[in-house]
Amino acid sequence: GMGTVLLAERDEAGFTQHAAIKLIRGFPSQDGMRRLRQERQILAELDHPDIARLIDGGETAAGQPYLVVEYVRGDTLDAYLKTHALDRDARLQLVERIGAAVQHAHQHLVIHRDLKPSNVMVNDDGEIKLLDFGVAKLIDASDSGLQGSTRVFTPGYASPEQAAGQNIGIATDIYSLGAMLREVLDGLRIDA
Repeated sequence: GMGTVLLAERDEAGFTQHAAIKLIRGFPSQDGMRRLRQERQILAELDHPDIARLIDGGETAAGQPYLVVEYVRGDTLDAYLKTHALDRDARLQLVERIGAAVQHAHQHLVIHRDLKPSNVMVNDDGEIKLLDFGVAKLIDASDSGLQGSTRVFTPGYASPEQAAGQNIGIATDIYSLGAMLREVLDGLRIDA
């Protein structure tokens, strides 16, 4: 919602590489700049095969922060499920991979806060990549892992405490994973 993502291609020194560049839309506010810098730092600390990898980041000459992440070819989870006739076990395996990526984030004290099918890409081989840590939050160990919520969330996937603007923790992401699991298995979305 806050960013524009561009496809980039690097072609030099005898190799070609694709990447996604994320910029803040329009003139960046202080809060928007802080969020993108925080997302960049969070991704720099996460190293998991099912999380889109940070390649680079910085600021333009005008001071606009950006981040460069690996480009993931494929479809969003919901689009992938519509075009691939997967049995129950294959669908569960996708959710298990998503859960492993989220667990890795939690082990690094990161709460994603926006888990939903459109933030998961699936390639033609069925490999997943968790994307968009734009509203992710670092857990502060000094306050028992609870952080104030943001009013930025996706209805139907946000936990009740997140939707109410209350303190959140890893249970926030667990709730979202449950909502995704239900949708992946039943095709039913919980409307908030």
